[in-house]
Amino acid sequence: MMVFQNEKSMKGRLALVTGGARRIGKAICIELANAGAQVAIHCFRSRKEADALAQSLGGGSFVVEADFRNGQQMETMMNDVQAQAGKGKIDFLVNNASGFLRTPFQTMKAEDWQEMLDINVTAPMRCIQLSQGMGLCSVVNLLDIAAWQPWKEFSAYGVSKAGLLHLTRVLARELAPLVRVNAVAPGTSLPKEDEPMDTDTTKKILQKIPLSRLADPMDIARAVRFLLEEPYLTGVCLPVDGGQGLR
Repeated sequence: MMVFQNEKSMKGRLALVTGGARRIGKAICIELANAGAQVAIHCFRSRKEADALAQSLGGGSFVVEADFRNGQQMETMMNDVQAQAGKGKIDFLVNNASGFLRTPFQTMKAEDWQEMLDINVTAPMRCIQLSQGMGLCSVVNLLDIAAWQPWKEFSAYGVSKAGLLHLTRVLARELAPLVRVNAVAPGTSLPKEDEPMDTDTTKKILQKIPLSRLADPMDIARAVRFLLEEPYLTGVCLPVDGGQGLR
């Protein structure tokens, strides 16, 4: 008889969150740490923020670095996770790190197209591959409603997120029953503190959201935790968009 791990408890378990130093990634790290998980916070350009977050979380949380455009750095990062965790095991993986580029089709460069695919599809795939032999039981990939909504001038980004959605569904079948693979697709979230939206832009966006507010990062973090823990869900894409995708 197949024996499954109790995914309802995160206490004493290790969760790797890519792009975990800021905004949505930071909120996910906080939510999982509050649930009792030891959190490995991946960063690339945000080491200072990642270190501060790890210190605030406690519970043995730590930071690892990698440029996800570099496959060797990803492998080194996974070895670092094993070394720092002290248990050689990754129970939960959240593929949150993402690239975002505006790419008008007529002027799009081949390297911009490739960068979106490398960061948004290939890197999550490799993280899952490398984690699979470490006791992995649950994965959540962070998408975007752009995975199914065609946005003008963002073809590379949209195609990469659509690819990650398909990868989620394929791996949900291929890795079952030992590894569950799900996704969360946020809608428009609160802007970066250093890049606030003007009032007119905010009003236009809110007119498209039935719940009439932007997503808070913790809205998304709670959905991620739910999918990580719920043992009878796999291949699910959960939109956390206030109804924005209903258009």
